Amino acid sequence: MAPVLGYWDFRGLVDPIRLLLAHTGVDYEYKVYKIGPPPEFSKDEFRSIKHEFGFDFPNLPYYIDGDFKLTQKMAILRYLGRKHGLSGSEEAELTRCDLAEQAAEDLAYYLYRSWFAGEEASRKDLSENLPVKLSEFDKFIGSGPFVLGAKVTYSDFLIYSTLDFLRVYDESFLENFDSLKNFLARIEALPNIGAFIKSDKFSRLPISRQFAWELKRISPEVAETPVSKSSE
Repeated sequence: MAPVLGYWDFRGLVDPIRLLLAHTGVDYEYKVYKIGPPPEFSKDEFRSIKHEFGFDFPNLPYYIDGDFKLTQKMAILRYLGRKHGLSGSEEAELTRCDLAEQAAEDLAYYLYRSWFAGEEASRKDLSENLPVKLSEFDKFIGSGPFVLGAKVTYSDFLIYSTLDFLRVYDESFLENFDSLKNFLARIEALPNIGAFIKSDKFSRLPISRQFAWELKRISPEVAETPVSKSSE
């Protein structure tokens, strides 16, 4: 039986997992749960059944692979990284993947927190503080081509997703960071990733359905509607 990956109908936390699975060519079922219409934006489609799966910590995303029933994005990515040879093989490599993983998570958290603050406050915050954060990533990636040099790992897809979310928001923030732009291009040049991104299985938006800036692009009529900030 094919593995099952479940998540909401936006990119969010599941994006790097889908990229990794596309890269490895794994045939899996993608179960999408829809958030209800405004103003409630109900998440009951999943919440009403989440205790029926037998997960230790019921949440989205989830990944069911035979006897393995996993939730939590990083647990899933690490599992898939080990299973498909997309992780470090010695202490120095494992440590560098750990570092890349946590730095990518910190950057994503910073972006999400800023975007939740509202468009005007967000742009001011990002303009003042983001260049320093991006310069650190630019130096870390360097000529790469990936986090572990020529070897692709799960941490590359984490970094790609976060940087692509930023690029969708405003690509000018990456204008002065050639290493990061080249890194994005190299990920997209991976044959299976390129095919996935060009397919109808992938869309740049929505990222969360919760940020005012993306709501204006997707559904201008609900852009000012308050929404939940739940992590699910």
